[in-house]
Amino acid sequence: MKVLGTKYGIEITRPWNKDMYDHNNKVADLMKIELLVRLKNAYNSGDEDALRAVTKIIQPCGYGTGYAFDDIYNEALKELTLVENYWLNEEFPYGVKKGIVSDVGVEMIGY
Repeated sequence: MKVLGTKYGIEITRPWNKDMYDHNNKVADLMKIELLVRLKNAYNSGDEDALRAVTKIIQPCGYGTGYAFDDIYNEALKELTLVENYWLNEEFPYGVKKGIVSDVGVEMIGY
């Protein structure tokens, strides 16, 4: 096992170790909570543009013009349970930068 450094008190190794997976899963849970809050806020406000912006962080293809507002929301809720950590690691920081979501205060490690 090759040690590449330490972050958040966790040794970053190749291949990944259990502590790294556990940490990234906890960070993903925080990101998913933030995404759920933003989805609900956009849905409750009726703001389709905001809803579509949040869904792009969850699902890369987005939802075209054939989707009704409720369909977008319901599909995004489903996709939120399936989104992979690597995708959140890539897209969540972009969402923070664009003001779509708030920073959760910790980052994933090892990517």
